[in-house]
Amino acid sequence: MGIEAVLDKHRWIRHHFDILDEAVSEYIDPKNIEFFAKRQNEAHTQAWGNFESKLPEDALTVISHMFGDVLQTANSCLDYLVCELFRRHNPGEEAKPYHKFPLVASRGAFNKEIGSDALWGIPFEAVAIVESLQPYEGRTDPLPTQLLALRTLTNTHKHRKLHISVLTANPAPSDPSAIFEQDGELFARVGDLPKAMHFKAEIGPFPITEDGKVNVDSKYSAVVVLEESEFRGKLITLVAEEFCLAVTEACKRFTPFFAPHIRLSGGL
Repeated sequence: MGIEAVLDKHRWIRHHFDILDEAVSEYIDPKNIEFFAKRQNEAHTQAWGNFESKLPEDALTVISHMFGDVLQTANSCLDYLVCELFRRHNPGEEAKPYHKFPLVASRGAFNKEIGSDALWGIPFEAVAIVESLQPYEGRTDPLPTQLLALRTLTNTHKHRKLHISVLTANPAPSDPSAIFEQDGELFARVGDLPKAMHFKAEIGPFPITEDGKVNVDSKYSAVVVLEESEFRGKLITLVAEEFCLAVTEACKRFTPFFAPHIRLSGGL
């Protein structure tokens, strides 16, 4: 395993993210979404209901697996990094099966990983960087927490093979200035969006036109969110992007040990 393996793994994170992003964009494209009215007022002038997809029922399952591919690739990139650190500083030797990038919540647990040779043969300075990325209590750097969340979801994925993603609705921003038009379509920055609705919650009321159609009128947009306890209600592509960026930033902190042979881009 050479440095090329780490670089290839890093490129594959972007590859899997692009596949996920494309699939989600297609799934929530207005042409594939319809509003299903579940109830009306007595005058039949207003309706409440949910968004539904016109695509096959297993489309969300496929998206969930794509999200799992992003997790597995991003997580394994960290282990690849440790293996290459060993090879680079121990020429002619192969990385051992016990080499890995530990992510634990306490210094005692980290020392146990050291005792298990997870970072055996790695330069002391690099080990110090690995420890700086451990999510110990009281750390102000958000990166260790993001990496631990990635590792936790990855381990969950190994056992369940699936993450639950659901179609739901996101209210439009209350501030009209947060909405902008591009190529004839309306957009809003993710940071300006209110929290997504629970996927079982009805949205509305929406006016019913004279011909019996319901006018949603851009008050809500269809989105795909996760239904994991810690990430419930978060856009699946946003979570995936945050994990990808976290791994990129973590890898960049080790560039002094590879320079000038390795250069990682700062984003997706």
